[in-house]
Amino acid sequence: MKTATGLVLWYMKFWGFYGWISAFGTLYALPGYETNPLLLKHEQTHEAQRKRDGWFMFLVKSGWYLLQYGYKDSPYEVEAINISGT
Repeated sequence: MKTATGLVLWYMKFWGFYGWISAFGTLYALPGYETNPLLLKHEQTHEAQRKRDGWFMFLVKSGWYLLQYGYKDSPYEVEAINISGT
């Protein structure tokens, strides 16, 4: 995972994310969390979801799930939590 800097760091802090996957598949972590194995597994699950559903549908479904279920209850987030334990 890459250390978040600049605008990515600001974005992650603004939303309270410790890890984040970009639309291009780059995994980012807040400084100090780059080697956290649970966070890495969580973000790798999101990468697998993106590959499984395709980039465009992943974004569409992420937005729909956010509106319908909220962040914590989003099916993508629930799946990542169940797989990673975080």
